[in-house]
Amino acid sequence: MVKSEQEVELHFSQPIRQVLLMLSVLALTSAGTVVAAPRVLAVFTANLWLNGFILFVFFLGVISCFVQVVQLIKSVRWIEEFVNKPDKGSAKAPQLLAPLAALLRSRGASIQISASSSQSILESVSTRVEEAREITRYIVNLLIFLGLLGTFYGLATTVPALVETIRSLAPQEGETGFEVFTRLMSGLEGQLSGM
Repeated sequence: MVKSEQEVELHFSQPIRQVLLMLSVLALTSAGTVVAAPRVLAVFTANLWLNGFILFVFFLGVISCFVQVVQLIKSVRWIEEFVNKPDKGSAKAPQLLAPLAALLRSRGASIQISASSSQSILESVSTRVEEAREITRYIVNLLIFLGLLGTFYGLATTVPALVETIRSLAPQEGETGFEVFTRLMSGLEGQLSGM
């Protein structure tokens, strides 16, 4: 027996698997941070402002990713409600589905959308999804930039200190070669441990 178009049950899936994956990655990252904290804390506090800003941008990126998933969940929920209760036209559509909502509200639930209209709607929704993903790309690029900035800042402070260590190697009167070598070792040790 063939079902008519009215009897076909429409199903839209929520991004449950993606949310679980995001939460598991967040939990693993948190666990790795707790394990590495005793060794990394001294490095983190060496330049608290820059490292704190990097951490702030990271948390901003994580929150941004979760907000985007919540928008997808709201969009799927709106579509499911519209299919199940087409007379509920007063519910505000998510921004992601604004063009689709306008078309569906104007024609009703049991409409047939032409190929060109469906392609236009898909392109509009795709553009909105891409715009929402741009903030994530910007945050990733900003994190890479800040990491490189921190690396170059560390090198810029270490190299002049190494030069000063080498300049201080001129032997003083009555100083032996062993004492000069000890001064070199202590100066290099302090600079290289900072790197």
